[in-house]
Amino acid sequence: MNMQVKSGGVLALPPTIVGVLPDGRIPYQQLKVDRRVKFQLADVDDKTPEGAHRIELHVHPKGVKPIEFDPTWVVLELLKANQPAADWTFPIDFDVTGAALDRLVDRFDMNGEYAEYGATFIIYDAHTNPDISDPPLEFKVDLTAPYQRQPGTGNGTGPRPVLISQTGLPTRIDEAWLADPANAGGLDLTIPTGYTKFEALTDLVSFYVSTQTTFTGMQGDVNGASVIDFPLPVGGVINIPLADLQALRDGSYFYSYNLKDAPGNISNNSAITLLFSRVSAPAPVLGIPRIPVTGPNGQTPITFATVAPPPSKAVMEIDFPLNSRPGDRIIPHISDSDGNVYDLPEQQIPPAGTPGPLTFVIDYDFWAQVFGNPNRQDEEQFEYWYELRRPTIPVNPVSQPQQFGVVDFSYAGPEQPNLPDLTNPNIVPVVVQGAGAPVPAPNTLGPAQAGLAATMTWTLWTDPDRLVTGREIVTFYYQGKQVGSPVGVQAGDTTVTTQLPWDTILAEGNGSGAMAREAYITIGYPGSANVMTQTPVTPVNVTAVVIDLPAPQIIVSAFRTATGTLVPERVATSINCPSMDHPTVANGPMPPYAARSLRIRILRDPNIPTGAIVNLEFEGRVTNTAGGAAIPGTQITDSRPMPATGVLEFNLTDYTAIRTIQLPSPGPGQRPATRFARIAYTVNGITSEVIVPVALLNSSLVYCEQNRP
Repeated sequence: MNMQVKSGGVLALPPTIVGVLPDGRIPYQQLKVDRRVKFQLADVDDKTPEGAHRIELHVHPKGVKPIEFDPTWVVLELLKANQPAADWTFPIDFDVTGAALDRLVDRFDMNGEYAEYGATFIIYDAHTNPDISDPPLEFKVDLTAPYQRQPGTGNGTGPRPVLISQTGLPTRIDEAWLADPANAGGLDLTIPTGYTKFEALTDLVSFYVSTQTTFTGMQGDVNGASVIDFPLPVGGVINIPLADLQALRDGSYFYSYNLKDAPGNISNNSAITLLFSRVSAPAPVLGIPRIPVTGPNGQTPITFATVAPPPSKAVMEIDFPLNSRPGDRIIPHISDSDGNVYDLPEQQIPPAGTPGPLTFVIDYDFWAQVFGNPNRQDEEQFEYWYELRRPTIPVNPVSQPQQFGVVDFSYAGPEQPNLPDLTNPNIVPVVVQGAGAPVPAPNTLGPAQAGLAATMTWTLWTDPDRLVTGREIVTFYYQGKQVGSPVGVQAGDTTVTTQLPWDTILAEGNGSGAMAREAYITIGYPGSANVMTQTPVTPVNVTAVVIDLPAPQIIVSAFRTATGTLVPERVATSINCPSMDHPTVANGPMPPYAARSLRIRILRDPNIPTGAIVNLEFEGRVTNTAGGAAIPGTQITDSRPMPATGVLEFNLTDYTAIRTIQLPSPGPGQRPATRFARIAYTVNGITSEVIVPVALLNSSLVYCEQNRP
């Protein structure tokens, strides 16, 4: 709207300029390139038919006040009658072009200040009454680039900018300079800022580094390095990144720069000057990688045993390439027969002095990708090579020729869910079937099978994804030892059998329960290292081997007589009162007596290994026949390991249980019927026993404790 004045009236709104800079300068683009400056009037107060019939735009020096009806400063006049619909559309544009624009000129100022102008609207109504905008719009014209003298001579002309100081800058940039951590930030250059009207972070610098020796050539050089339209900071420091320097090709590199101010005035370019020489290191020479476990010609297959248990023994070794340098990245590749490429994690060449080679441990999971379908029945050939990556080398060099190897993860038998383990829980357990009549239960060889061979039978698997090929070889094992020769599988077979000789059963002895004998099979392809083993093994309860263990002994303790004579210990054939009497100390006198007890001795025997648990059973019997009726309340049990040396003894202290076996005298002078005790021990499933009479009445037909309290 119009502006209020002191007298109470209003004045017209002042002009505005589209695109003018915040400090009032008109951009170079408008003045010299587009040759059009757009002034605008935002509004008029009187929009009646009589108001604002004619509007004049006056452009004049700052401080000049235009006069009504004076055409001196008029640059453009618009009539309402000439507008669409004969009325104004706001804002009203005043496009100043051509000769009118030529009035806006740059002028010399000893301090470099910009030429200042004003713009005023004079609005006439239908009765030619004038209305002058006040205050006038003030703006500036700056057509002088950095380093030019006013008035400016046009972009890219005039005195050249001052050369940069090259003190402390490298004259040669080579691999050593690029690798120096001190240069990780690139190259800092200081642009002189002592020219007139320097405006920090507003003035822009374009700096070119190139092998070209003309400024136009530098601007178009895609192989050089440049910093374009960079806001020049206080101090004038700009930076060329390290990556840009690394990417430069070998050669002599020159520099030149120009400056551009806020309106867009561009200085001449600085003199083209040598900055540095770029010198690359000799090209790396890549050797041949190797995987030693594949042998000198690569034909030794990588198998499950190669990669399990971890760590994998499949290791790729790469010697440091000739002319390599610390920080170079080595990237190994392995491809399968279908051309699929699998990358190993890269490594860097270590600091100088570090011994080589680089080693890449390749685990099962990686090789499983290369091998592909785990159900395939043949091996997979692979190729391997590596490349070197360095930022300053445009194309990564690759080792030649590519090397070859074989990975063989094929295996026979049913699916193995726990690859790369060589024990397969899906293998059906082998069955050991004893001979004789009646036929014993599977995996049980009793006394009736003594002297007879058994049959080992293994049932083949059924899986449409893993068909029986007829190439499989089955090997049977008993107690970890191979039984017979390996058996080939015929196409169409459902089972595979072999004979388990009696000599083998006899040699491995008896064993039941936790000590059962173990049988299993393995299956593989001819020549393959991937032989699968049955797990868990088949337990075979064997009692067919007759083993005579020494009978348990009843020991009567040695003692020393009153005269000092030693009465040696002896083995008793019955349980009597003397067998219950013992000195308080070994080989000591009697009396005094130790508490009554029964010493049972187990002799050493090759069939009783050290540490084997010996289980003792003592029980009264009515008769001395095997399987006779037991006497209630007389059972005593104990367990002890066989010592490393000497014999094993049990000391039965339950005199009450032992005494129960002995019947009392039925009457004066009458001795009761004799009863017996079964003394037995069991070790590793083998039992030895003895049945002895119990005689705990003396000639007076009284019990031991009555004769000797």
